[in-house]
Amino acid sequence: MANNLKRKLYIGCALTKLPLDQKDNFLKMITQIRKELGEHFEVMEFLGITGPSTAMPKMVYDHDIKNSVMKADYLLAICDHASLGLGYEIATAVEKMGIPVLAVAHKDSTVSNLIRGIDHKNFQFYYYNSVEDIIKKTLEVLTK
Repeated sequence: MANNLKRKLYIGCALTKLPLDQKDNFLKMITQIRKELGEHFEVMEFLGITGPSTAMPKMVYDHDIKNSVMKADYLLAICDHASLGLGYEIATAVEKMGIPVLAVAHKDSTVSNLIRGIDHKNFQFYYYNSVEDIIKKTLEVLTK
């Protein structure tokens, strides 16, 4: 399937408060997820990975919200770590854009009651054990 025919998937996650001792492994996991899901979706870039680390706040907002979340067909939200930005992305996707959102968190992660309590028809939350679980659940939920 040509890349321009694939549905657009935005993958959001915490970066700002990501613990330094977990950063490398977490970013490797995100890279693996992006690669594997890239076979099924056009995976959109978020500024935290591809942009300059000194990006101005408005640049991040414009890119991640206006040019990514609001243009995506789906959002995969990785909720392993607390993030105000990810919460805003989820709210924009679910409440404003009405796009399907799959939020996932490692089984040992603490996720707020607000996120776990979202009962919107376009939102699902799932705890995972492995990257394979994320891939499988994403394909199951976001390709129906």
